[in-house]
Amino acid sequence: MHIRRRYLQLGQTVDGMRVWDIQRAVAALRQKEIAGHPSLHLHGARHQAINALYASLFTDGIAGVEMIAPPASHAAGPDYLNVLRFLDVPQAAAMAAERAPVKWTGASPEAWGWTTRAAQQIGLPAERLQW
Repeated sequence: MHIRRRYLQLGQTVDGMRVWDIQRAVAALRQKEIAGHPSLHLHGARHQAINALYASLFTDGIAGVEMIAPPASHAAGPDYLNVLRFLDVPQAAAMAAERAPVKWTGASPEAWGWTTRAAQQIGLPAERLQW
């Protein structure tokens, strides 16, 4: 609980910092001394799935994102400051699908209908959204 409060005092959340940690882990893996330039896929379950999704928005060259049983709204988690003023998880998923394939495991396609409709309207290939 103390950690959550300290991040809020800095104008950040624990989940926001987890997204940053994922981005830094990708950068570390891409160092030539470690692995060269591997094809990286981000995977996460529940709240971490959404953190992986957001990290893919801020990291170039991600080959895909797999979300296992993700919440379909920020109302159910994870916490980012003021995110619901601008978008919710289905909108973030549509933005991520423009960059790389997004796969859902253990999620209802009906809960992600907004993402599916948006992908169709902007003409994304069908393989960008996988169930």
